[in-house]
Amino acid sequence: MKKKKASYFVGIAFICIIAVFFASVGYRVYRVRRYCDYGANASESVNTSQQGGKETENDDSKITMDFTWEEAFPFSDDYKFTPSVKSKQESVTESKEDSGSVSKYLSVVNKIKDSIDYYTAKLLPGRMKYVEINALFNKSVGMNIISGSDSVVVMKNGYLTFENSNSSDAAAQAESVEWFEKIMKKKGIDFAYIQYPTKEKEGDNQLPNGVTEGTNKTADNLLERLKKSGVACYDFRTLLSQKDDDWYSNFFKTDHHWKPETGVWAAGQIVNILNSDFGYKLDAGVGNLENYNVDVYEKYMFGAQGKVATLTYAEPEDISLIYPKKDTNITVTYNLTERPQTGNFEDVLLNKYHLNNTDYYNYAAYAAYLNGNQALTQITNNNCKNGKKMLVIGDSYNKCVVPYLTQTFEQVDLLDRRYFSGSVIDYIDKMNPDVVIIAYMPSLIGSVDTHKSPFNFE
Repeated sequence: MKKKKASYFVGIAFICIIAVFFASVGYRVYRVRRYCDYGANASESVNTSQQGGKETENDDSKITMDFTWEEAFPFSDDYKFTPSVKSKQESVTESKEDSGSVSKYLSVVNKIKDSIDYYTAKLLPGRMKYVEINALFNKSVGMNIISGSDSVVVMKNGYLTFENSNSSDAAAQAESVEWFEKIMKKKGIDFAYIQYPTKEKEGDNQLPNGVTEGTNKTADNLLERLKKSGVACYDFRTLLSQKDDDWYSNFFKTDHHWKPETGVWAAGQIVNILNSDFGYKLDAGVGNLENYNVDVYEKYMFGAQGKVATLTYAEPEDISLIYPKKDTNITVTYNLTERPQTGNFEDVLLNKYHLNNTDYYNYAAYAAYLNGNQALTQITNNNCKNGKKMLVIGDSYNKCVVPYLTQTFEQVDLLDRRYFSGSVIDYIDKMNPDVVIIAYMPSLIGSVDTHKSPFNFE
C-alpha cells in the first residue's frame, strides 16, 4: 500500500514538473507572439557580415498578417537585378549550396533543426543559468572570447564585441546599390548611401592578440567602389572620429548599437548633408541634444553581447530615452497591420515596456526605440507641413536616428529589408518620397540574392 502511495505521489510530482515546463514554454511563446520578445536574443545577433545580414532582435517575421509583403507590393519584370559579379564570400557560399537535391534535403533538415533549437533552447526554462556557467568557465581560464550563439570578444578597454573576422570585396553589393541609384535618378528621387560605423574603431588595436575584425574592411571596399561609380556616399566612421576623441563613448559596452545620443547626432549629420549637398532647407537643430529632454534609466541596458557574456563578465549600463522639448504630434504605424498610434513623440515612438532592470536576459532596452525591429515603420509628423518625405532602408541603428529625422520631415518611413519581402521599388512608387537613403552598419553589408537580403533593392 505504501509503495502504491509513494508511486502515486511520484507520478503527481512528475506530472506537475512537466506541466510547469510546458506552462513556462507556453508563456515564452505568448511573449514572442504578443510582444515580439525573444528573450536573451532580443538585442540582435550580428555576427553575419557576409551571410545575409541576419539579425534576431524582435524578429517581426513571426507577426501574423492577413497578407504577404509580396501581395501588398508586387515585383515587376521591369526591375530585376542580376549581379554580373559575385563577392568572394558569396561565391563560396553558393558552391556549398548549389548541390541539387542534396541542397533541398539539407534545407529541410536545417529548418527542422532550427525549430527544435528554438523551442528546446531559446525557450528552455533556466537556460541562462547554463550560459552563465559557460561564461564563468571562460573567465576562470582567462579567455577573452566567450563562445555562444555568436562568440563575444572582450576588448582591451573592457567593451564587448562580436567576433567577426570575415571580409568581402563587396563587389555584388556595390553593383546593387549602383543599380538602385540609377533607378532613383530616373524617378527624380534624391539618393545617398550612408555607411554607419561599427563599435570597433579601425586601427586602434583594442582587440585581443590573434583576433581580427573584417567588417570595416568590407565597408572600405564598398565605399571605394561606390565613389568610383559616382554614387553619393558618406562615411559616418570618419565623421564620428571627428566628433570627439572618445570613440567608444558613443557605443554601449554590452551591445553593438550606438547610444541614442549618438543617434541624435547622426540625424543632425544626415540633415546637414541634405541641406549642403542636395539643396534642402531642413532644420539642422534636430541634431542638437539641447533641444531634447534626456531621461536616463540607470542600469536598464544589458545588450546582446552582454547576454552572451552574461552578468559574470559584464554589468548593466545606462540608457537614455530622448524626446523633444517642444510640443509634438506624431502618428506611427507598424507593418500596415497595427492600428495607427497618434500622440506625443515619447508616447508613440518610445515603448517603456522594454525597460526592465531586474530581468536582464529577457528584455532588450534598446527595443524601446520604435518597438524593436519591424519590417516597415511609417511615421508622420502632424505638426510639420513642409510636404517632405523620406524613406530610410536600413538596419536597427536607424531606430534611434529615424525618430529625430521626423522632426524636420512630414513623413519618414523605415524599411528593414531583412523582414520586408515585397518590392522596394513598388513601395517607393506608392510612397513617392523626396529622398531615399540606404544606411547600414558594416556587419550588415550582406547578400543580394533574395528578397530578404539586406542589399537586394528590387
